Amino acid sequence: MPTEVICTIITGAAGIICAAMAAQSGKRDKRAREEAERVNRRAEQRAKEGRLQLAMINANCQLTVGVAMALKRGHYNGEVEAGLAAIEKTTKEYEQFLEGIAIDHIAR
Repeated sequence: MPTEVICTIITGAAGIICAAMAAQSGKRDKRAREEAERVNRRAEQRAKEGRLQLAMINANCQLTVGVAMALKRGHYNGEVEAGLAAIEKTTKEYEQFLEGIAIDHIAR
């Protein structure tokens, strides 16, 4: 075979190999970006869930203090209602959060 044909074959093979490597690299980069997005979404969900849990703990403390003061005084002055309202508010927010997660999961 003439050397021009051999050089052409080598050049073509090198081009095909480079194209295959570029395609694999592109796929790998796409998977890495998707994984990073998934991790970031999950981190945001955990942070929001943590804040909601702290709010629920705080509401529970308000209700507990209200009940304790009512028992101590023998009557209540609105602390129990304030605690119940806080519990209802945080429970509703947490339920909305869970619904949002469910909707996101179903949408994917």
